[in-house]
Amino acid sequence: MAKTKVLIIDNEADIVNTLSFMLQARNYLVMVTADPQEGIEKAKVERPDLILFDIMTSGNDGYNVCMRLKSDKDTRNIPLIIITAKGERESIIRCHSCGINDYIVKPFNLATLLGKMRKVTSK
Repeated sequence: MAKTKVLIIDNEADIVNTLSFMLQARNYLVMVTADPQEGIEKAKVERPDLILFDIMTSGNDGYNVCMRLKSDKDTRNIPLIIITAKGERESIIRCHSCGINDYIVKPFNLATLLGKMRKVTSK
């Protein structure tokens, strides 16, 4: 069975390292970048099964990155889960209006994350 490919776009090294370790230990293939533009390009080339993205990685432009991923024919069908410290209602609504699949506020529970990942990647 093929491994599920996950692209993580986040500039917090501790979060990236922890997520990478936990997901690889559960047989996920993990790709990482701190740069949102590079993340968009990786998504187009690598075609991950899921993208985990922190909208604060790119400053105030994180919503634009979400919209670009969801409006591009090459990436629009890739599930996108936001993992961020921004728990304000406005941010959550704005992300959902961009077409994201789910939203998790840091700090998060691994079991919750894995459950949401399974939900959006189940075929």
